[in-house]
Amino acid sequence: MKTPKGEISDSIIALANDEALLQKMSECKSPEEAYALVKDRVGIPFEQFTAEMEIAYSYLQEMDTGLLTEEDLDAVAGGKSQEAKNVTKIVTTTATVIASAAGIF
Repeated sequence: MKTPKGEISDSIIALANDEALLQKMSECKSPEEAYALVKDRVGIPFEQFTAEMEIAYSYLQEMDTGLLTEEDLDAVAGGKSQEAKNVTKIVTTTATVIASAAGIF
């Protein structure tokens, strides 16, 4: 997924579909510990994993400080597609759990 802050791989976004994994990740004490849980699933080096989490986190922070709310976007002609809303939810879930629980941010 391309964001204004950079690209986030589909394998990172896919992590949000596994509730049990997200729960385990929320218990991690370091980025290394979180990466150990997902390295076989994401298939990327640790440095790329943390870089993508930083991108996702920055992207979410930027979205949170945006001028339009979700309701505002829905009111605008064309608004936000359902697919965009789903991607936002997945990225939010994944980045928040990984970043905060793993101590990346």
